[in-house]
Amino acid sequence: MRHRLTRLLAPQSIAIVGASARAGSIAAATQRQLQASAYRGRILPVNPRYDEVFGEPCVGRLLDLPVTPDLVVYAISGLALEQSFDEAIEIGVGGVVIYAANHVENDVEPPLTERLRAKAAAAGIPVCGGNSMGFYNYDDNVFVSFDTPPPGRPPGHIGLIAHSGSGMTYLANNDLRFCYNYVIASAQEINASVGDYMDYLLEQPTTRVIAVLLEAVRDAQGLIAALHRARAKSIPVVIMRLGRSERGARMAMSHSGAMVGDYAALAALCRRHGAILCRDLDEMIVTAMLFATGRRVERGKLSAMLDSGGMREQMIDLAEDHGIPFARIADTTTATLRTHLEAGLDAVNPMDGMGALGRNSAQTFLECGKALLDDAETGLLGFEFEFRDGFSHYPELLDVARELAAWNDKPVVLINSSSYSSLARTAAELTWQGIPVISGIDVALRALRHFMTYRRGSMRAEATPGLELDRDLLRDWRMRLAEAGCVDEPTALQLAADFGLPAVAFRVAENPEQLRAAARLLGYPLVLKTAMPGIAHKSDQDGVRLGIENSAELDDAYADLQRRLGERVIVMPQVVQGVEVVLGMKNDAQFGPLVVVGCGGVLVELLAERALRLAPVDAAEADAMLDETRLGLMLGELRGRPALDRAALVDTIVRFSVLVSELGDVLDEVDLNPVIVNASGCHLVDALLVAKN
Repeated sequence: MRHRLTRLLAPQSIAIVGASARAGSIAAATQRQLQASAYRGRILPVNPRYDEVFGEPCVGRLLDLPVTPDLVVYAISGLALEQSFDEAIEIGVGGVVIYAANHVENDVEPPLTERLRAKAAAAGIPVCGGNSMGFYNYDDNVFVSFDTPPPGRPPGHIGLIAHSGSGMTYLANNDLRFCYNYVIASAQEINASVGDYMDYLLEQPTTRVIAVLLEAVRDAQGLIAALHRARAKSIPVVIMRLGRSERGARMAMSHSGAMVGDYAALAALCRRHGAILCRDLDEMIVTAMLFATGRRVERGKLSAMLDSGGMREQMIDLAEDHGIPFARIADTTTATLRTHLEAGLDAVNPMDGMGALGRNSAQTFLECGKALLDDAETGLLGFEFEFRDGFSHYPELLDVARELAAWNDKPVVLINSSSYSSLARTAAELTWQGIPVISGIDVALRALRHFMTYRRGSMRAEATPGLELDRDLLRDWRMRLAEAGCVDEPTALQLAADFGLPAVAFRVAENPEQLRAAARLLGYPLVLKTAMPGIAHKSDQDGVRLGIENSAELDDAYADLQRRLGERVIVMPQVVQGVEVVLGMKNDAQFGPLVVVGCGGVLVELLAERALRLAPVDAAEADAMLDETRLGLMLGELRGRPALDRAALVDTIVRFSVLVSELGDVLDEVDLNPVIVNASGCHLVDALLVAKN
């Protein structure tokens, strides 16, 4: 069955509305490019001002065409575009590309973009754009754009999707070492989302990796479905999200006209579904280039050979910054290195192989490289030396690199420590031969980290907490929360207790008699907290009294809170001191409940670190979250203090994640802070809950 985007992205016929022979026009550039690239399909110019354009017969409107085109490309804008768009729907075209941004002066409501979106959705016609630079289809030699890719780039295996048209051209129209099967500028996504394009690319046998330059997620479920499918097919998805900062997000929203969303939520989504999230454009495309070779790191760590002791020191420093481990080579490997290295050079990994005079450098690097590749702990070999187009101190090392790349199945990556060396031609030729070349050691190491940690068929499956909640109880609480205006702390603690979270026993008191009754039931020492409505953060109001040892202290504490804040209080037993943890939920508008774990109490502001996951999580994932923060260390043995009950905290996180996943439709936020973890278990002593309006 043909994919719904096939007629859009692999058209057999293309109509250009607004066709023109005028030099410099986007219509002329589009048609000229199709003709110059020997497009095998039919080109159909549409413009009432012409009888023919560049040798092709031209008609006045889409309705006058002799055939129904697979694709309509709009080189016009505004109301004229809308009128022609109605004709495209009428004749049943297969897809549309819109170059214009669709901003019409004195437009009516809904604006043009939304009108086009509604019409395209109703007709089931996919639309690339508006504000799009079009697309390049290297598989079928179809280049639909008014921009021009460089000549000489062979078809490749990177499927690139870019919201930003300029981002597309920076990546697709420059460095020839990056080779694509498709390049798609999705832009406003009037009726085709990133998830749709990913789904199409995953069907193409030439796709080895998908790179996404993302501004906004307009179809969260479509993206998630595509990530599922990519993981099942072991095709890596590499994402760089624009608008990561608050100001950048505002700029992205004004540019794309869509809700940008929370970067932390996207990071959690990528972690859950095995996508690789990159910091910048260079990291994204270099990572994609590595996967496009078709080779993978099946196991092992980094081994490296360099032609400079100084560059080796830089690599070691940066590898530590990025958490990249070097392989611990075997004694037999060390012995082989020692045999071939000049006196004074250490037989270690990473290895500096350039002697004082550079004698026998080719043979030295060849034999040492083979030994490192044969080592069981080596997952890939990084080979760093200085070369430029037309020059290398030791040009024979390029042949060494080719021989090492053919030695076994482990990837060999060439690295030039300088990001600004002029080596474009040499780098492209080597990369086309399956030996990727990376300019700049920092971006190289960031990309290699992704390359090494992605394992074919070993991406994490969906979380399976193995915990079932009482459906009747869930129904009752869902109804109760849906009707709630403000949820007070006693209600939040009761909700937690009902679903097995370790809420400390408590009583609410509104007068001295109720207070004393609670004390008799709970026993000393006690904690007294204000429970007056509207006070979310009690400590800020000096609304908490700890370590109350007897009735006299209790009466004094209550009198003070009653006088300053009001008569309603919570009474609970004092918990033995331990590590304070914050456990929270934020309900992301696009991806649903996020579980947040971090250091609690006053450390929330002091340390400002947290681990986030999409809910629910299982025990393994909850345990990993602890090690992403200082909690992993704080829960272990510390200065003679025995280890605290980490297992109880892991269980609490899992239970909490299942609960907020189930009640995400009625909860906006949950803040359990602190959860006190000590040697005897886990104790929830404070809770804040915000129901959806």
